[in-house]
Amino acid sequence: MAKSLHENDYLSVTLNDKGYVRILQKTGGVVIIPMLGEKFILIEHQRGNEVLLEFPRGFLEAGESHHEGGLRELKEELNLDAVSHSILGELRTDSGLIRDNIAAVKCRLNNLDGIVLQHSEGVLAWRELTFSEVLNEVKSGGIKDNFTLASLMLLVAQKD
Repeated sequence: MAKSLHENDYLSVTLNDKGYVRILQKTGGVVIIPMLGEKFILIEHQRGNEVLLEFPRGFLEAGESHHEGGLRELKEELNLDAVSHSILGELRTDSGLIRDNIAAVKCRLNNLDGIVLQHSEGVLAWRELTFSEVLNEVKSGGIKDNFTLASLMLLVAQKD
């Protein structure tokens, strides 16, 4: 029988019979890929002691679909509304440790009017980058967030 180590509204952490830690992400999550024309909107996000350049992301709320969660997170983190959106695919954080349900959602924007950052969640700034500039950030180590990197791969796969 698994021993509960921690639990909240979003996660349950247990120690299984073999002594392995397991994390259950209860509601799932979304990575939002905001696009204005051919440019991507990324955020500078305070994560512990470092600032990461990444796509906005967050947990789903109970009963919320990936589509709904993506639109809500876009509104919460940047105060933007999408004119269209599509799910690019699913992501697994660490399949040996975490059971999750995460999707990458591409959101098309008409403009950046009214952009407001969610400072209370550690969002410090936003950047508008071309695909080439995003790839240069990956090459230089400026982007190292696994959700952003995996979502970029889904974008690359779509181009074929």
